[in-house]
Amino acid sequence: MLIRLFAISFFINSVFAKPLQLEDGDVIAFIGGTDLVRIQKEGKLEAAITHRFRDLNIKFRDLAWEGDTVYFQSTVRERWRKEAFGDLNQQLNRVGANVIICQFGKMESLQGKSGLVEFLENYESLIDLLKSDNRKLVILAPSDFEWDSADDQFLDLYTEEIKTLALEKGVSFISGDFIKKLGKEPPNNLVLAVKEKHRLWYDYWRPANWKCLFGDDSKRIFSNAAEGLPSFKEEWQLFPKLIENAEVNIRKGLKNTPAPSPKRTGSREANIKKELDAFDVMDGFEVNLFADERHGIANPLSVRWDARGRMFVACSDVYPQIEPGVMPDDKVIMLEDKNTDGYADKSSVFASGLNIPTGMEVGIDGVYVGHNTELLHFDWNGNRKLLLSGFGNGDSHQTMNSFAWSPGGELWFCQGDGVESRVETPFGVSSLFQAGVYRLRPDELKLDPLLDDFMGPGNPWGVAFDDYGQSFVIDGAGGVSYLTPASIPAKRRLRLPRIGKPGGYCGIDCLGASNLPAEMAGDFLIGDYKKNQVSRFAVSSDGAGFKVNWKDPILRSSHRNFRPIDVKVGPDGAIYVVDWYNPLTCHQDDFYRHPDRDKAHGRIWRITPKKGALKFPDLVNLSDEELVEELASPERWTRLKAKQILSKRDQSKVIKILHEWVSSRKGLDLLEALSLCEFLNFPDIQIIVASMNSEDYRVRAYAARVIGRWGKRLEGHQDLLLSLARDESSRVRMEAVLSCAQISSPKSILVAAAVAESSRDKWIDYAFSQAVHHLKSLWVPAFRDGGLDIEDYQSGFSVVLSQSDSKAIISDIRAIISNGDDNREKAPNLLKTLAILGSDDDVKFLLGLKNPASEVLIALKDKQRPEFDVEEFLRKLINNETDEIKRAAVDLIGDWEVKELIGEVLKIAANSKIDSVLRASALNAAGNIGGIDALNLVTKLGGDKNDSCQLDAIGAVVNIDVPVGIKLAVAVLEENLDSKKVSKLFDAVASRNGAMKLLAEELLKSQIDKEKGDLIRQTWIAKGLVSPELSSSLDKLAGIPLPKIEYTQSNILEFVKLGKEGNPNAGAELFKSAKLGCIACHKIDDTGGVIGPDLSALGSGVPFERIVTEVMWPTLQVKEGFSLTRVVTKKSQTLQGYEQASRDKDKMLLRDFASGIMHRISKDEIDSMEKIGSLMPPTAQILSNEEIADLMAYLFNLRG
Repeated sequence: MLIRLFAISFFINSVFAKPLQLEDGDVIAFIGGTDLVRIQKEGKLEAAITHRFRDLNIKFRDLAWEGDTVYFQSTVRERWRKEAFGDLNQQLNRVGANVIICQFGKMESLQGKSGLVEFLENYESLIDLLKSDNRKLVILAPSDFEWDSADDQFLDLYTEEIKTLALEKGVSFISGDFIKKLGKEPPNNLVLAVKEKHRLWYDYWRPANWKCLFGDDSKRIFSNAAEGLPSFKEEWQLFPKLIENAEVNIRKGLKNTPAPSPKRTGSREANIKKELDAFDVMDGFEVNLFADERHGIANPLSVRWDARGRMFVACSDVYPQIEPGVMPDDKVIMLEDKNTDGYADKSSVFASGLNIPTGMEVGIDGVYVGHNTELLHFDWNGNRKLLLSGFGNGDSHQTMNSFAWSPGGELWFCQGDGVESRVETPFGVSSLFQAGVYRLRPDELKLDPLLDDFMGPGNPWGVAFDDYGQSFVIDGAGGVSYLTPASIPAKRRLRLPRIGKPGGYCGIDCLGASNLPAEMAGDFLIGDYKKNQVSRFAVSSDGAGFKVNWKDPILRSSHRNFRPIDVKVGPDGAIYVVDWYNPLTCHQDDFYRHPDRDKAHGRIWRITPKKGALKFPDLVNLSDEELVEELASPERWTRLKAKQILSKRDQSKVIKILHEWVSSRKGLDLLEALSLCEFLNFPDIQIIVASMNSEDYRVRAYAARVIGRWGKRLEGHQDLLLSLARDESSRVRMEAVLSCAQISSPKSILVAAAVAESSRDKWIDYAFSQAVHHLKSLWVPAFRDGGLDIEDYQSGFSVVLSQSDSKAIISDIRAIISNGDDNREKAPNLLKTLAILGSDDDVKFLLGLKNPASEVLIALKDKQRPEFDVEEFLRKLINNETDEIKRAAVDLIGDWEVKELIGEVLKIAANSKIDSVLRASALNAAGNIGGIDALNLVTKLGGDKNDSCQLDAIGAVVNIDVPVGIKLAVAVLEENLDSKKVSKLFDAVASRNGAMKLLAEELLKSQIDKEKGDLIRQTWIAKGLVSPELSSSLDKLAGIPLPKIEYTQSNILEFVKLGKEGNPNAGAELFKSAKLGCIACHKIDDTGGVIGPDLSALGSGVPFERIVTEVMWPTLQVKEGFSLTRVVTKKSQTLQGYEQASRDKDKMLLRDFASGIMHRISKDEIDSMEKIGSLMPPTAQILSNEEIADLMAYLFNLRG
């Protein structure tokens, strides 16, 4: 397939007389992007070299990776690889490479002339690295683009410059048919043997579930040895021997045969009758089995239909991990209901040889399948075509999934936070770091990454659109999010708010069929797999966005193996539920080879109204006119399939019919006509204008979106968007902002500015902020050069400037401020931007303002103290008449440690008659500044139990002198404090390094009795902070015995037995009691804290053995995303939270476990960092056996 990519004229520079010179024992490593990856997977290049040098013992090691460029090599940069394998030079040495074949330049050429110098500099540095340690280097010319839509105008230029660079560096440069030059084509049996060997290498070097080998989940139960079987890492270490054996077979001319697949086993609880009896279906509906394993449906993942009504089901028994040497053979099964009785009566394999096909959708010309790292297309004859590759597989339950068509023919899908994708496309490398959503336009292969770098759901597993194209995404780890505001492929990390409560959701669809009750139209169904139910919600407007209104589930089951992970309305108006059927639901929380993982069963359930299903429409045989009429069908499925079929009909004829049809239409019909134009890829100004003039704001909003999609292909697009930017509907204005960011023109920012002149809510603000940053590289230079006319958008443009975070425009902000024509509304925005980005001169200007807004002073806190003398400026501000300005100034004095003003600060701190909030700020500032005078005052106030700011004073003492502060804290704890004051005291001392350990020591010397000790301990547990020393001391004070129950399999089984016999009602009371404090951290339904995982459906989704383990021995296993990290800064400040992966190598992201606030900590400021693990103390070990039985009974019965 890719051999043609080497078929240019062959060229070797004078350094080498032959394209390749090898010696016995050489090890060749491949370094490059997608072209090298694919040529290696085909096996032909390696086979050709092997055949040419068949008398030599040559080995090959493929380090190429999709999306690799001279700037970025994934074999090093992929998370955890450097820690596991070392840098690139170390990896080359690890595999013994002494010959390198590399290829770069194709993707980089899309940067044009402006990127050439940087490219050559980086390529030269890479060449020097590859040549080190006496390695031979061969450079391959970049291959031709395989897509007609790619801009290849600079590819020849880059190729010539690479050739020149190779000559200068004295390395071989090859362009042309490398394989042909090597001599006779290799025999096919050799190619097949090499392909199989390379498959083994790929599974070794780039294994699925990489993060469970060396990443943040490598110590979890999934990866550990269990059940008498090896650990994940031990199993992975079998690959080198398999590869070695395959290489021996190649040299001997023998076949390489995949290992046989192991026998797949399933749950003994499988019983269709009992499962049907376990259902509780919504009134007015009935449920029947449509298909199961007898039809080849084992471990089904998703269901879709073609325009003929044939059902396609993606299935995977490979999940979660293929066995070493075994060839994956997951399938897409095609089912037909020939007699329309609601039961599948014909089954056939449509596609096979797949590897966990978590994504599948049916188009008009075939089936799209996402599996492992590849996006495939199968035509109706089963012919397989690779469309794109390079999607991440670091976690096999978070790979690309849940394919869904938008109303306009875009293919949307998700990926989770355990993977990184870098996909080469005609428009460059499309990268998605961690969790996010992809938007693909299949005809042009334009792939937009949305919510990049974990801006939204952590494990998104389903996208759906309402009738008017508004999009929603659900999270397998919990929650529903309104996705539309995140439609800009922005790289700036900005969290998207969540609108639906946490849960465990997979698969979503919007109801729209005339046989369903009218009141359900527009509702969404989701697979609520943890709760063994199909949940339902509606959405209602919330400004520009939506809020969720939960409704009664349409289907529940008391059978814990019922795992609905996809829900779709079929062509007959029935609701089809994909049942994964498994007692185990999670990935990392159960052993990867756990015998209870069901690999043999699966169900497709069919829910219908009792009044019956719909007659399936014969769409493929309808005329163009009849298909256009179907755009007004009440069935969503019919409208979508009609558009798909029409997209392959004669475009001019369809457009003519559509114009006649749309002339008398309005509302949703108008939107469907516009979305058909999207399918046809035909920008139609007539239908756009008609949609813009619709009385229905939802249609106008969709029109704004389509203008952004068509962009410059649509005449007058800028004026069209500007008119919508001032629409009375906030949703239309939001869509206008989103659209302007899709059009690469400096003037696009004026649309955002126009929107900013009207009222904004959180949804518009999100879209607006991302649009400003996404377009910054275009509008900032134009603005600075005078190329933007902002006269009509001055107020809105000031908001643009305040959002830009760009130092390049600081001078322009200064000019606007100095002109004095800014109004009070926009001034704070600009001043705040100046505070964040400006120089010391700007800080001097801001501090010199008579009445600066308090938020401007607050913004200065993150800056280093300026070089000029700040004391006179701050002295005036702390004497300001406004308390807000005073507090902000005092906080600034403390943060900057302005010792010259300590006297003024202490006067405020000592004045008990003034505002206590202002005094608290002064005490905090005194603690930061320190000094003997400050220590004397705060010590005095810290010992005064009548002072309202006593606890703030103690915090200040701790900051200056930890031992003195802790003695005061203990003295206060000996008094009769309530839990709120105790909690505040913990806040005062927790952030100082070493304070908790010292507090633990002093408490044991105190006179605190058991009753007070119990109150303090309960408050500590509720805080969710971690200090083993303090926890131990508090246990002793409260008379709690030391945990002593040993972690053994027999103890686990004993507690499971007890839990099955316990009293769940008594367990519920125990769970909520202060004795355990569980409810402070864990939510059950709508009650409880958010520090730990939501436990609402714990008993449904988690094996009882694991519940016992995590409750009784919580440090052994920490749920994904809840492993705590403690950071101590160089100023001895302590921060605790959940570490988040960061693209910025100089910053650490730490999400506060209680508030959710994201701390961005410069690594230069970190003194030490440690993994603490679980927040949860082993408190359950203090319980009696009866109490343990009751607690476990309660947890086992949590079903959501």
